[in-house]
Amino acid sequence: MSRVSLKQIAEKAGVSRMTVSCALRNSPRVKAETAARIRAIADELGYAPDPRFAEHMARVRDTKQKALLPIAWINANAKQKAFREYEWLQPYFEGAQERCEELGYRLEEFWLRERDMSAERLSDIITHRGIRGVILTPTIPSITHLKLKWEAFSCVSIENAILSPRVHRVIPDSYYNILLAIKVLKRRGYKRIGLCMHHLESRRSNHAYLAALQLTQADMPSSARIPAHIFKSFEMPSFKKWLRQHKPDAIICHHSRMLHWLNELGYRVPEDIGVAHLATDKDCQDWAGIWQNKHHIGAQAVEQLVSMMQKRRTGIPEHPHEILIQGNWQNGTTLIPARGELLK
Repeated sequence: MSRVSLKQIAEKAGVSRMTVSCALRNSPRVKAETAARIRAIADELGYAPDPRFAEHMARVRDTKQKALLPIAWINANAKQKAFREYEWLQPYFEGAQERCEELGYRLEEFWLRERDMSAERLSDIITHRGIRGVILTPTIPSITHLKLKWEAFSCVSIENAILSPRVHRVIPDSYYNILLAIKVLKRRGYKRIGLCMHHLESRRSNHAYLAALQLTQADMPSSARIPAHIFKSFEMPSFKKWLRQHKPDAIICHHSRMLHWLNELGYRVPEDIGVAHLATDKDCQDWAGIWQNKHHIGAQAVEQLVSMMQKRRTGIPEHPHEILIQGNWQNGTTLIPARGELLK
């Protein structure tokens, strides 16, 4: 009889193999309730650790702890502690950090907006410390260009952190994600589905959100099509006008204050209007919408970077490529439940 693998447990629990491994080792990185659920699933499946493998991994971890190699984590956010304080950014850092530890590396964060910091100075600091790999990260406000000494190291971007130069990226599959959201909303009986988001979010997706929305509206009569409400700075009168003019019965959004805005205008969610979020992070974790798997995106960025470092692939790639990570649908309180659906 074959052994039950961590992958089997992870698939049934809906988490990553790393999370399962940490839970079974009683790591404090996994929440107590999540760890208890994972251990219960492991017991149900009859999991038993391989003592030879466990002994080997213990030796590997001991070795890694002696000399973890640094990887530069470039934080260009206006706020220095953005990856600790912004709940929508935390999963990227946590996923990257866990995978670094697994592979024998550690993240060393550099704040690009620190006083007297420049791209040239940052390049010198990174190279003088012997760091050969760089991860560019999502920023608020966004930056368009960055002039580092690219030839000195390998580089991967999480999301579209910069527009130029073009480097390898690991990003959410925005086109797939919004198509999935629209598909679920239609199955729930919603007829008039509107899209509301900041223009930077639209640009960050390479306008995939808008493209997918227009695709789904192509066969609709013009009276049923709702133009997207894309704003540079949110203004309540403009939002109110859009709602009254187009009367959406569901809104797909990318902002955690959507419920607050609707409440101010007298709408009840989900009784009067349904809402689906395109990135259901901790700040809106009970909403219906797309779980983007940001933890996995961060981990995948590290895997991609380590592979490049090992193959000594440095500088700006001639043919930059993107790894698209698809999201998963998450039920929540912001939509009327489907028949037989139980909300957690």
